[in-house]
Amino acid sequence: MAEIWKPQSPDIHKYWVSTILDEASDLLNSWETTFIESIDERLSMKLPLTQRQEEILEKIYAEKTK
Repeated sequence: MAEIWKPQSPDIHKYWVSTILDEASDLLNSWETTFIESIDERLSMKLPLTQRQEEILEKIYAEKTK
């Protein structure tokens, strides 16, 4: 049976984005920088992330903020 996706809260997304921008912005490649900036903008407009956006954001957070 396929696992049902339960999105993280927008507060967690905001925390991940702010931590990445504050602590790891110099480690991001140009695609990641553009992606994080677009996610930041989306969150500021109070728009939810898609499952794939959340997965990518979480992956970048895990890799860049060790």
